[in-house]
Amino acid sequence: MTELKNRSLDRGIDVLETLSRNGACSLADLHRHTGLAKSTLRRLLGTLLERHIVRQSPGDKLFRSNVIFPPGSDAPQALELEMLLDRAMPVLSDLTSRLGWPSDIHIVSGSKMRIVESTRPLSPYRLNHGFVNRVINIFGSATGSACLAAMPNQTIADHHTATLDDTTWGLKRFGMTLDTYLRRIEDVREAGYGTRLSDYLGETVLDDGLAAMAVPVFLNNWPSAAITLIWPRSFKSPADFAAMHLQDLKETAVQISNAFAGIGPEGPEELDRLPDQPENNIE
Repeated sequence: MTELKNRSLDRGIDVLETLSRNGACSLADLHRHTGLAKSTLRRLLGTLLERHIVRQSPGDKLFRSNVIFPPGSDAPQALELEMLLDRAMPVLSDLTSRLGWPSDIHIVSGSKMRIVESTRPLSPYRLNHGFVNRVINIFGSATGSACLAAMPNQTIADHHTATLDDTTWGLKRFGMTLDTYLRRIEDVREAGYGTRLSDYLGETVLDDGLAAMAVPVFLNNWPSAAITLIWPRSFKSPADFAAMHLQDLKETAVQISNAFAGIGPEGPEELDRLPDQPENNIE
């Protein structure tokens, strides 16, 4: 019996397995790992990109897989993330085009935040490029505080318990108790946007000199992601910057949340604002 085998399909699976095993890759990385000619890889990637099985980040130009492999594979990207980015990036690119300032997309990843995309390369301001897939502190970051502020206090307490005594990812890093942090979250809720803790400089070795303002994006009615606007700290205080651009950022977040939910501009159930704040009592 003649063995049935599709050579192109087999090579495409090799590319997906390589991305799953090694994470984000450049064309040169894929060539080195698979041994396939770059011309072949370009054709395969063209099809995979068109079918949304693979994505190429504008932030770092690297390729990433969007498929879920069987258990035991190295942390591939979920298809839901590709759906978010498909809907968010055109809107965020337009925001950066209008305001000039760049925006990052972060998602809640366990009790951390993870950077998944950025418009920094599209901004006329030469700010430090973020690192896609970098994990950052949920309590100290602007996006983390924006997402947590949209969650019930009990959920915040659960994140605190999960990182208790962790000097990198928990509140202990900032010398804060849960009660102290919840008081800060009330300020975030009142302001309508998240900012970095004053003593949180990110996960880089050196201070990047940047400030960030963030609001949540709702996926399946839960604040699973957040978008930012980023600027040099020396330019404006967060309050002054928010007075200029918070409304634009909130409208963008609502547009992304609606698009993810499949609500068009004329949809009768379209949100015109972010959802109300959650019940704040810890049970």
